[in-house]
Amino acid sequence: MKRNTCPVCQFPTKTCVCSYIGNVIPNATQVIIMQHPSEVKVAKNTAKLLALQLGSFALYVGENTTDFEELINFCNENHVALLYPNSHAKALTTEYNHAQKLDAIILLDGTWKKATKLYNLNPWLSKLPSFQFDSVNASEYTIRKSKHEYSLSTLEAAAQFLEIVDQCETADLYKLQAGMVKEQMKRMPDDVKARY
Repeated sequence: MKRNTCPVCQFPTKTCVCSYIGNVIPNATQVIIMQHPSEVKVAKNTAKLLALQLGSFALYVGENTTDFEELINFCNENHVALLYPNSHAKALTTEYNHAQKLDAIILLDGTWKKATKLYNLNPWLSKLPSFQFDSVNASEYTIRKSKHEYSLSTLEAAAQFLEIVDQCETADLYKLQAGMVKEQMKRMPDDVKARY
């Protein structure tokens, strides 16, 4: 039986997040999500939240280079960077040079293991300029576990990037994620809740 889905936020109606959606954020740098296929149906995925809140956003689902031909063409024609801690990633700090205009930033959406797999299966990504955070804010995404203390949700990584590079006000993004966490927690059995 198919779950009823809210036509606006695309979450199940029982965990609808529409009441938490704020004003659309007018980000100048487009946020592009490369999403591992295993994330598409994950109820706690934050990429869907970015789609609701950002003015400039694109989502590509796939695993191999052939899945991303349209995105590769876009990267060839625009100034695009990758937000991923690879060996040549530059530290992204508040001292960012705003003269370096980016058209878009790519984030890999999945667990660390899946994100690493996406990166390794798409060697064209290693040819893009790359950034990583010099330091990260503490994650408030409490309903998915990670063994890395510096892990952020995809939404949090996008928000921190936009704060630095576009100097966007991102409070509405965090509010939306907090709302989603609240709705998900309402439906969790107590023993599951205790794990988080």
